[in-house]
Amino acid sequence: MAGRRWLDIKDDVSPAVWLASREAGRDVAPGDPAAASFRALLQEADARFSEGPRMIANRAVQVEAMLAERGVTETARDVIDGLVAIGQLGERAGFGETCQHYVNARAASGSRVAALDALRRQPLPQATGADER
Repeated sequence: MAGRRWLDIKDDVSPAVWLASREAGRDVAPGDPAAASFRALLQEADARFSEGPRMIANRAVQVEAMLAERGVTETARDVIDGLVAIGQLGERAGFGETCQHYVNARAASGSRVAALDALRRQPLPQATGADER
C-alpha cells in the first residue's frame, strides 16, 4: 500500500491508512497512531472542503509530487494541514481548486507561509462540477 500512487473510487483502502503508509514508507495497520492522526486530519479537511477523504488524500499526494518536481519538499500531511488551517468550518471550498491555487502561490512566492497567507487573504475557490466523495 505504501507504494500506491492513487486511490481509485472502487479501492477498499482507508485514505488515512494509505497516507500513513506512504509517509512511513511501509504498510501500516489501521490502528497505527499515524493512521489515527491522518483520520483526524482528513475529518478536519472534510468539514471544510467539498471533497471527501479519498479525494483529499489523492489531491494532497498530487500536490506533493508537483512541488517535488519544482525541488520543494512538502508532504501530503503538510499540504492537508496547511489548507485545513486556512479553510473555515463549513466553508465547503473546493480542495482540488484550492490545491491548484496553493501550488501557483507557492511557485510565485517560494515560501509555504507566504503561499498560505496569500490564500488566507481571499475567499477559497468553490468546487467546480460534481466532486467525488
